[in-house]
Amino acid sequence: MPTRKLRSVKGRRVRFTALDECGAPDLSNSCGSIVTSGFISVTWADEVETGEEYTQKNAWGDFCIGEKDADRVKWTNVTISLCEIDPEILVMLGGAVPNYNADGDIVGAFFTREPNPLSFAIEVWTKKAGTDACAAGGGAPEWGYFAGFNVRNGMLDGDLTIENAPLALNLKGELYGANDAWGVGPYADNPLENVAGVPAGALRYIGITTTQPPEDTDGCVAIIPATGATAGSPGTWTPANAAPPETLADLQAGAVVAAPATAWTAGQHVILGDASHAHWSGTAWAAGDAT
Repeated sequence: MPTRKLRSVKGRRVRFTALDECGAPDLSNSCGSIVTSGFISVTWADEVETGEEYTQKNAWGDFCIGEKDADRVKWTNVTISLCEIDPEILVMLGGAVPNYNADGDIVGAFFTREPNPLSFAIEVWTKKAGTDACAAGGGAPEWGYFAGFNVRNGMLDGDLTIENAPLALNLKGELYGANDAWGVGPYADNPLENVAGVPAGALRYIGITTTQPPEDTDGCVAIIPATGATAGSPGTWTPANAAPPETLADLQAGAVVAAPATAWTAGQHVILGDASHAHWSGTAWAAGDAT
């Protein structure tokens, strides 16, 4: 099988996902997701702690001990430069206090001295260059996919200058290891193309995907929990792009309607948020693939 190679040029779209205090996608948040093309750049820079050195010279001045521990990444600094400034992004990413008008729209945001308690995930789609920019056999276009699943301490970055020039506003945050609750993500699409999902503690991801960039949202949208599941290998959740239940217990406790309502046939299943499989037995949701 030929190796898929990443040749990335230009950023197409970025998706931000609000996280709860445990680092899981916040399905209860009315501002759960924002997708925008209005960004200039996203910069990732590892914060590295230099490894400990152990040295000892002999009486002649030569090293008799010369060892060094490996450098370790403490976190990754993420900087996001925006040319279209949606006040709702300032709230989700920067921890600002929203200012609502009489119609209930967020028209601005107040920044205070208080630390930002919120966290978010960031996913970026980039154009794949070259003659193999589409999947083999004339399939869907491939994209570069870059993601960080637990960004904390978001705030404004640097000075804000208003002048006779285009305005760019920068936000920054610190990317830490992913919570195991991210799994395959809270969306029907899975850009990882990996049924095992994101490993707990993973700092960031760089790869190729045939999952197409999501469309821009008009500001914040809620992440809609799934209300139905259609059999397949794997099956699909409904409505479109709905968030799957995180675990089998969540699926069993919810009101997800199976289609068909009769027992699913061998191999059919849906993939839960924690990357495990479940199927409809005809009377209840059960673990694994149907047999």
